[in-house]
Amino acid sequence: MADAPGRNGKWTNPYVNVVLADGTEFGVQAFNPDLLRYERTASKHGWPGPEKEPVSWLTFLAWSAARREKLIPTDLSWETFNTETCLQVSSPSGTTVPPTNPGPDPG
Repeated sequence: MADAPGRNGKWTNPYVNVVLADGTEFGVQAFNPDLLRYERTASKHGWPGPEKEPVSWLTFLAWSAARREKLIPTDLSWETFNTETCLQVSSPSGTTVPPTNPGPDPG
């Protein structure tokens, strides 16, 4: 599982907007090396995948792509990135992120 299928069933390579703890903001495009790195790491650690943990998936792709593009230090670990460095990830409209179930109606 490299990526989650979009609304039309086709695979997408997400563009991810990132906000770091130091106030840095950037956007990064995930490509095949990032998707493959996610697959290998998820398989090795038994992660449930993007359908069940879409924020973790998007954060991992942001970390991998940002390291590849040298937008963050290449020695910045995944553990540090996801727990301390990265405050927010989002995928702009037009890029599909795995859906989450809606909560109960507040009214």
